[in-house]
Amino acid sequence: MRIIGLDIGSFSIKAVEIESGLRSVEVLDFFEEKLPFSETPHAPEVIREHLQKLFLDHQIHPPFKLISALSSLNVSNRTVEMPFRDKTKVRQTLPFELEEHIPFSLDTIIFDYQIYEISKDKSNVFTLIAPKTAVKEHLNLFETQDMNPDIVSTDHIVYANLSSLLPEASTVSAIINLGHQKTSVCILQEGQVLNIRSFPLGGQHITKNIETDYKLSYEEAENAKTDNGFVLTDETDATEDQKKFSTCIQKTVDEIVSQLTQTFQSHRSKGKPAVQKIFLTGKTSLLRNLPAYIAQETNIEVEILKCLEGHDACNIPNNEENNAGSSVALALALGIVGRSYGAQFNFRKEDFSKYKGGALGKEVRYLLGAASVIILILLMNIFGNYFILKSTLQKASEQMEVVLKKFPIKVDPSLLQSPIRMRAFLNKQAKEQKEKLQALGGSKQEGLTTLEILKEISGMVPKEVLFDVRELSITDRKVRLKALSDSFNAIENIEKSFKNHTAFDSVVKGEISTAADGKNKNFTISFDVKGPK
Repeated sequence: MRIIGLDIGSFSIKAVEIESGLRSVEVLDFFEEKLPFSETPHAPEVIREHLQKLFLDHQIHPPFKLISALSSLNVSNRTVEMPFRDKTKVRQTLPFELEEHIPFSLDTIIFDYQIYEISKDKSNVFTLIAPKTAVKEHLNLFETQDMNPDIVSTDHIVYANLSSLLPEASTVSAIINLGHQKTSVCILQEGQVLNIRSFPLGGQHITKNIETDYKLSYEEAENAKTDNGFVLTDETDATEDQKKFSTCIQKTVDEIVSQLTQTFQSHRSKGKPAVQKIFLTGKTSLLRNLPAYIAQETNIEVEILKCLEGHDACNIPNNEENNAGSSVALALALGIVGRSYGAQFNFRKEDFSKYKGGALGKEVRYLLGAASVIILILLMNIFGNYFILKSTLQKASEQMEVVLKKFPIKVDPSLLQSPIRMRAFLNKQAKEQKEKLQALGGSKQEGLTTLEILKEISGMVPKEVLFDVRELSITDRKVRLKALSDSFNAIENIEKSFKNHTAFDSVVKGEISTAADGKNKNFTISFDVKGPK
């Protein structure tokens, strides 16, 4: 079964494609469509347009099972204790119990629940509640029935589906998604959700602080945060500029830490075990030194969630960017692997059910009867030609294996058994080849090519100045490098060489730190490559 997990965020739309077999799961691909820079929430038509673009550009075609998520800011939760353990009684009684716990009419909300704890004479029912208007607005983002989600969950509860990837299941762990507009928390132990919470603080609030403090445009502030953002745990060797930039970012980070501390304290006040380890995910978690800063402030061990590890087969490159961006979509998709749909929290029910029941009209029954006769005739024809087709298929497979041996790219013959896997493999190879060609060549109207940029960098700095480049990244004509030199004066000369170069623009010198040898200096420089005139 092919499954698509879809995460519609405020910064981008992300999707993970997996294939579920009888006893295996293959993570096929990860797709992302960035939304336009905006300080305010995007209009539904903007999200709808980019959602369609994601499916079209990456050729995500039916058949598949699609699971999406409501924003957890639109979802509340309640734990209701029932004085009995019978599941039928729980189902019948829960709506009346909820009326005492929520300030809304039952007609305006939709809820789903799971029984988490059953003792001798009682049961604890964990319930998620969402306004019907929020579910309706979410479903209106999907224009066609084929592209409509089969399940609508929410984006913090699904982290329970990643619990098997955590190193120690018995440890009480908090998976924290640091998103663009919000932070979501899911506290787990041995695969069971102990607590969930979301609050409206995230990377966008850091961007707005940078925008205000440095008087930049919103887009410039977002790029400054993404390219150079960091927080300091020790200001001893930091420059004044570094301290100022870190303090600007810490304004929001400290608010997030304060909210996390309150969440953990509230969790403990209910008699539940203390959080022993934090796993960070979400694009904001990529801020340099953030795990160490949160660990210092909370006195809890912190590490980055590596959701792409631990799978038997995964075609997504296992790097920080993909781990941070794909976690919600992957958790959504994994939630319906090997489990019935009823095992997931699902707001797609009652009036919002994708496949509504009901009596069929006379005309529909007539058409179904006629279709049944046609299908029967077709089946008889298919079975009549079955053995001929089987023989033909065997010969075709043998010929295909001969062709594959001559193919310039090595292809595993087992891929012939799965067209979906073959498509994913070929798309990945084509993408890699295209990137390599673009990296080496560039079109006639691009200006400097990648190779020419490297040549310019190597020839522009005086030979007597130590300039040892350790890392170099070139993305959309934006260049960022990490290098080593022997003095602050040398670094200033290098920066001056870059600024004087006619083909480079927006040169920014980043953080300077002492190298491991105790003598030389590590530093970063980022700049833009001018396009053709």
